[in-house]
Order: sequence, then structure tokens, then C-alpha cells
Amino acid sequence: MAKISCSYFLVLMLVVSVFSVVEKAKGDGSCTIIIDPKAPSCDIIQCRLSCITDYNGLAECIASKIGSPPNCVCTYDC
Repeated sequence: MAKISCSYFLVLMLVVSVFSVVEKAKGDGSCTIIIDPKAPSCDIIQCRLSCITDYNGLAECIASKIGSPPNCVCTYDC
């Protein structure tokens, strides 16, 4: 009886995890934009301020390649 209950529990957990992944993929309407890509460097304060006021999103300074200057990357709901 314990083996059957354990098997049912594992199958239930598998089904729940699959449905949660599918729902996340459907509801993930986030877009990403680089703010001022020609800027020589990324000022995190200005970056976050521009992203919040223009897109109501979250921003961070990210370098696209090792050794390259970081860009302001803004992620917001599409």
C-alpha cells in the first residue's frame, strides 16, 4: 500500500510541475530593450530611472561581452 501511495504522490507532483511550467511559459510576457546603446558606460541610477519612468520595468547594467562596457538593459511587461 505504501508503494502505491508513493507512486501516486510522485505522479501527482509530476503533473503539477508540468502544469506550472506551461502556465509560466504562457504568462511570461516580458520584453527586453537596451536603453541608449551608444552610451560609453552604464550609469545604474540613470539606467533604472529611465527604465522605470519609460517602461515601468526593471533595469541593470550588463556587458554583452567580456571586456566590453556594460549597457543598460531594461526588462518590462510587453
